[in-house]
Amino acid sequence: MKRNLRLLAAAVALLLSAACSFGSVAATVPDSQTNEIAVVEGTDAVAVGTDAGAESTPLADPVDETKVSTDDFSLSGESGEILPDGSVYTITAAGEYTLSGVLSDGQIVVNVGEDDEVKLNLDGASIACSFGAPIRVDSAGDVTVKAQKDTYNTVTDLRTGSAENVEDDAAIFSSSDLKLAGTGTLIVETAFDNGVKSKDDLSVKNLTLKVSASGNALKGNDSVEIKSGNLILISTASDGVKTENSDVSSKDKQRGTVSITGGQVDIYAACDGISAAYNVEISEEESCVVNIYTASYAEENASAAVSERYLIVPGSLYTEACDYYAYLYNDDDAAGVYVKCTYETMIYGGRTPYYGLVFRLADGYSNILFHMVDSGATPDGENYKASTAGETVNAAMNGYLITSVSGGLIAGDWVQISDGGDSSKTTYSSKGVKAENEIIIDGGVITVYAGDDGLHANGGTALENGETGLGSITVNGGELTITSADDGMHADNALTINDGTVLIVESHEGLEGNTVTLNGGTVYVDADDDGINACKGAVTPMVYINGGFAQIRTGAGDTDAIDSNGSFAMRGGTVLVLGGSQNGGMSGSVDVDGTVSVTGGTIVALGGICQIPQSGSVNTYVSSGTQFSAGAYTLKDASGSTVFSFTLSGSYSSCWIASDAFALNGSYAVEKDGSTLLSWTQSSSTEGATGNYGGFGGFGGGGHGGGHGRR
Repeated sequence: MKRNLRLLAAAVALLLSAACSFGSVAATVPDSQTNEIAVVEGTDAVAVGTDAGAESTPLADPVDETKVSTDDFSLSGESGEILPDGSVYTITAAGEYTLSGVLSDGQIVVNVGEDDEVKLNLDGASIACSFGAPIRVDSAGDVTVKAQKDTYNTVTDLRTGSAENVEDDAAIFSSSDLKLAGTGTLIVETAFDNGVKSKDDLSVKNLTLKVSASGNALKGNDSVEIKSGNLILISTASDGVKTENSDVSSKDKQRGTVSITGGQVDIYAACDGISAAYNVEISEEESCVVNIYTASYAEENASAAVSERYLIVPGSLYTEACDYYAYLYNDDDAAGVYVKCTYETMIYGGRTPYYGLVFRLADGYSNILFHMVDSGATPDGENYKASTAGETVNAAMNGYLITSVSGGLIAGDWVQISDGGDSSKTTYSSKGVKAENEIIIDGGVITVYAGDDGLHANGGTALENGETGLGSITVNGGELTITSADDGMHADNALTINDGTVLIVESHEGLEGNTVTLNGGTVYVDADDDGINACKGAVTPMVYINGGFAQIRTGAGDTDAIDSNGSFAMRGGTVLVLGGSQNGGMSGSVDVDGTVSVTGGTIVALGGICQIPQSGSVNTYVSSGTQFSAGAYTLKDASGSTVFSFTLSGSYSSCWIASDAFALNGSYAVEKDGSTLLSWTQSSSTEGATGNYGGFGGFGGGGHGGGHGRR
């Protein structure tokens, strides 16, 4: 199904096939007292329901105002190594320190040697600050903030205004490695920016933690690792969990990974639930439950969505040798601010590619110009390779399209992105899990409600380690339940399911990648457009099914249950295809540009017939006129043994069935509710009505499906 995105401007009108949406639908918002999921009407987010899928129970809200300490503040530890200055307490030596009582407007600062370790034991502490981060680590080797057993602790950032150019932009901020630990409770609140941030590595273990922030709830520039505990992470205008760097440390450690190996993590985010500069890895060393709700707090996020803009660069002009910056300024000759435009999504005009580079408008600036500088260079206003002339920010438009670059001058025009109306995804990135390299799921119970893609891996972008992002998703185990406004799972390159259970409850396209491979496990997909889509990319698009069980169901219309811009090859397993279209030719059950090959397993493909298995496949039966209505079905051989059984809740027209259980001259039947619907003798490799079924495959959703939404 085509998704049309149109850029509108006085000088430019381009038809784009990326999917953004300004809709009035429902958002999931956690009640601050009960943490229950409420439905809020009239916001820009995906409509979700809590009655679909095997969703785990959200955590109860740990906030309890009656437990907040009223004692006087106390900080004890190494004698003589705490320097008080009014309400600012600076720790200057390694060691263990205990904090208790109320510090109503003050700050804890850690400033020790680069190799020193400091432990801050919170023992019924309530720390708030209006002039800086309540807990700030300026220098240390490693700092642990520990909530002592059975204690209740709060850290509140009271700052207001803009966090632009503020270094300690978090309620708990660390320039060094930071660990949150303990078996007590810690509540972190801020409307200023980030909740907890480390410029290096950030880890959480055992803790009962609730973070409510306008920025990222948890941010570790180098890594975020959640080992255990009960975590509620709320971001009202940004991402839930985020990493920033993708280079390799001096100790040869790859930076940028978000890892969850245990505990329960509930993420409510206006934008992405998890956004990793490198990998996202979820496994189950201990019991691991992850619940992600994106496009939450949509009303509060309206300003963030409006402030997000795209610099749109034609593929012929884009170069990775340059970085792109927006310079925001006013007419008063005061210095402005540079905001980096980072690759976020690939946009297509027809089939012509454009790079979508996202940036966010800083508050208080009316003018803008764009600079191209050498990759890695810090812009200073003089070192640019090319620049626009500068102009007033067009608040009515959400994109700036570069039309030419010549002689150091960038020419372009403001454009408006609007959708074609068939996807309900948000106009900003609100993916459940997003990674710039790989997403690897080895275990755990994962539930995602996303206003965009459920899981999304970008590929082909330059990483700081000198490599390019793989753009792959691999599921080796676990239980995933995904409800999404766009793709259930999208990999720019390879999407592979080896084991586990994957349930795509609701999606526009279910499983999408350059190659989609099912080697095992149990997979259920419900999609409005294509169920499985192999789209154009680095290699020839392919859908491979080698084992396991898959049921793929799509809605009515110009849809394909399995759609490949290349071919489809099945070597084993069991597949039930429920194609909503009755058209055949260009839409239906299995629609490919290349060939359909089935050399093992059993596939029952209901819906419009586009192609059937080619010569060399297992034996196939085709019926182009049979109607399948709601009921219980059984495929049996001559002995009465069951080859395959399934139940339908809707109606489908036509079918083809291919199975390695079909022998030449064997007799077979399909029974509905105990009565024979079809019967035949397999007298040739292809038996039944076998007319021309088209072969146009992939023109619809598969024709461009992978080219949009790579945010």
